[in-house]
Amino acid sequence: MPAISQAFRCFDEVARCGSIRKAGGTLHLTAAAVNQQILNLEQLVGTPLFDRLPRGVQLTSAGEIMVASVRRSQRDFDNALSQVEDLRALRRGHINLGVSHSSAEYMIPEVMESVMDRHPGLTFSVRSGNGETLLRWVANGEVDVAYCLRRPMPPGVEEVRAWPQNLGVVTAPGHPLALSRKPLRLRDCLNFPLVLMAPDMELRVLADRIDPRHARQGRPMVETSSVPMVRSLVARGDGVAFLIPENVAQDVGQGRLAWMGLEDVGARLHSCLYQRTGYSTAVAMGVFLEALEQAVDSVSRRFEERHAAWLR
Repeated sequence: MPAISQAFRCFDEVARCGSIRKAGGTLHLTAAAVNQQILNLEQLVGTPLFDRLPRGVQLTSAGEIMVASVRRSQRDFDNALSQVEDLRALRRGHINLGVSHSSAEYMIPEVMESVMDRHPGLTFSVRSGNGETLLRWVANGEVDVAYCLRRPMPPGVEEVRAWPQNLGVVTAPGHPLALSRKPLRLRDCLNFPLVLMAPDMELRVLADRIDPRHARQGRPMVETSSVPMVRSLVARGDGVAFLIPENVAQDVGQGRLAWMGLEDVGARLHSCLYQRTGYSTAVAMGVFLEALEQAVDSVSRRFEERHAAWLR
């Protein structure tokens, strides 16, 4: 790898050899040229970096500090160059991830398609499950990263990114709640037929926490672990559901459903990216995660603008 600078290169080699002459031989430079680079660096630092001895040179205390810094900088520079080269010439790589069932339906395939359009040599393994299962897979090394709603982490798993989400009311476009044009809380929805996620699903647990009456009011019209079923049933009648923007982005965009953000404090949540503790992100995974971040941010921005316009 190329050196950050000739002065650093000469300084590091003199420190390794303990001799300006020997360093010159290794670098294919004259001893005078190497010595001038050292003198220039010492002038820049403002203090001697070597003690000149009869049989060579020895680092001063300032020199010890500087050489450690120079070597760290060179390693970082080498690593950055390697990553840039890998990115520029990315021809192959494998991405192994776990996602929630709902994310696997629309958003993740769209992100994968955008990545494969730019890097057709990349391959994917994708597993879907609920949050608890996904994090267990991460901990066991069955997937490299997992994308799901925030939840307690098992040992060996760390959260590396988080995106704000807002739980919202989902209805047919002509539903009274969609026409009300007023801030909504969960309690405003309880008199309508409810189409809810199953009790063990994260979105259902969240809704139950927002308003205890939601959990006590009796059996809803429909309970299901299928987000597509929720969307289909709500679009056909007077039912009300509670989902996050990425669950309904396409249907709202096509006018099949309406989504209004809940104003309850507890309706604020996060979608998170999890990985094994100490996991080093490969270049291929980094490309995918960058595309995922752009997709999540784009959906959030569109829904925030739509919700603001709906309230006006």
